[in-house]
Amino acid sequence: MKRRNLSIRTRTTVSQQLPKDYEEKLATFCAYCKNKITEKKIRPEHITNMDEVPLTFDIPVNRTVEKTGTRTVSIRTTGNEKSSFTVVLGCQANGQKLPPMVIFKRKTLPKEKFPAGVIIRANPKGWMDEENMREWLREIYVNRPDGFFHKYPSLLICDSMRAHLTDAVKNQVKQTNSELAVIPGGLTKELQPLDIGVNRAFKAKLRAAWEQWMTEGEHTFTKTGRQRRATYATICQWIVDAWAKVSVSTVVRAFMKAGIITELPGNSNDTDSDNDERDPGMLDAVIAQLLNSDTEDEEFEGFVDEE
Repeated sequence: MKRRNLSIRTRTTVSQQLPKDYEEKLATFCAYCKNKITEKKIRPEHITNMDEVPLTFDIPVNRTVEKTGTRTVSIRTTGNEKSSFTVVLGCQANGQKLPPMVIFKRKTLPKEKFPAGVIIRANPKGWMDEENMREWLREIYVNRPDGFFHKYPSLLICDSMRAHLTDAVKNQVKQTNSELAVIPGGLTKELQPLDIGVNRAFKAKLRAAWEQWMTEGEHTFTKTGRQRRATYATICQWIVDAWAKVSVSTVVRAFMKAGIITELPGNSNDTDSDNDERDPGMLDAVIAQLLNSDTEDEEFEGFVDEE
């Protein structure tokens, strides 16, 4: 690369800052979770973490190779890298993954045939609100393994987003024989398993599907020659496939890193976790690490309104 005057070019980001009293808040949250797990004898398969992942219809990499000194680096997309939607992911401490929910930024549901294994919702903002949170509890959380009859005490871990903390949501969680553990603001990078070790693996696999579609897929164009983005159904199929490819051990290790559990459950498998951090079968491991987009370091500040 030096001989050809090439270098790695990347988009700069600003990392989320930890609060000044983060150590005290971290210890308090971990102690709360451990006390609830011990007191109610909550097993790993009944410890759930849920999180919203903001995504766009185009998922270009943030790092690429270009001539050193080039002021502007162009990356080919369909022009929809700001058209946003939300994927709601949920997973359990034993490695079980719950079906994803996709919230599109629309007033009505798209009239397309969607794949099985995903819940589709829509609202004008394309983001989680109280109504969609209650829907997630009814359609996904309650229907998790052993969750329908509320027989076993459970722990639901989520961040401090307003939609997670309304009285109606809290009452609904309590009715499922579950305790709600709310991660203090600014500490999701330290305490939320999905943020710590799962979301990045999911996004890497989703990006690989988008890149393959951009290079090999069938495309249609507008009268002005602009390439149309992937359909809603295609996007959802990518989400289902990418989520299925995230390994059990990746999920379990994330709960361990967050301090929620201290040992591997008996049904976890460590053999495939290393493959979750890179796009499959495309690049050498070192180069893949350089080019892999690490959007988990960015603080989400809301969606930009579409024109």
